[in-house]
Amino acid sequence: MNSHYKKNYVELSTAFRKTNASTESVEKLYNLLYELENANRTKQDDLVLSNVYSLLGFHKSAFEVFKEVADLNNRKEATKLYVMEEKSKSHRNNFIIKDIRKYREKKEQPKLELSDFVKSKSNDNKFKITNKNSIVFNKLADKVSVYLPNGHIENYLDEIINYINWLGNCKKELIDFYNKENDEDRANDDWYDTLVVYRTQIVIEESGAVFCSISGGDDFYQDHLLDIEIINHTIMSMNYNG
Repeated sequence: MNSHYKKNYVELSTAFRKTNASTESVEKLYNLLYELENANRTKQDDLVLSNVYSLLGFHKSAFEVFKEVADLNNRKEATKLYVMEEKSKSHRNNFIIKDIRKYREKKEQPKLELSDFVKSKSNDNKFKITNKNSIVFNKLADKVSVYLPNGHIENYLDEIINYINWLGNCKKELIDFYNKENDEDRANDDWYDTLVVYRTQIVIEESGAVFCSISGGDDFYQDHLLDIEIINHTIMSMNYNG
């Protein structure tokens, strides 16, 4: 292997394991990953790249790189390739350790207008935002649905937009609630920054109360959904599902 990349990988992977995947060790591994991805690599460099992918949880990417350079006449490498292929099928790149630096940047909420809300063909009181990605928990959210007491969305437009703006960055409320309800893991800025948002439903009742249900995920339990229920601006529950 290229002595430079191999030496860096050995040092960084050791620090990664000793610090239990500290933020600093993960960021340094990603720096190596980005350098390798953009380098004119040799076969030996590809072996290092495959190892870095695997360590960070990119099992599909690790397999795809390794299969191109593996010596199938070498029993050890052939066995490793089989194990990596099975993990690639089961895990793909779905359970990666994220480079938090990519998620910290503040995202701007798009300016929503009446024309961005499209009425459902099956329910006159249901609308979807289809033309723009809203920001929920500082994440791009492409599946946002709104349910109203009636089909006159123009009467609720300002309230909906204000509520979505609040959802865009309710970091303190989420972190405080999680830590109040959970003893094992402690949420912090890193936890918030790496949240995933799959689906958002907003329901406005005739009384004016706003109910919000968000299906997402976090890095504590990557194989579970994290379901969040909110009434008005108060977090009511967070439960892992799956």
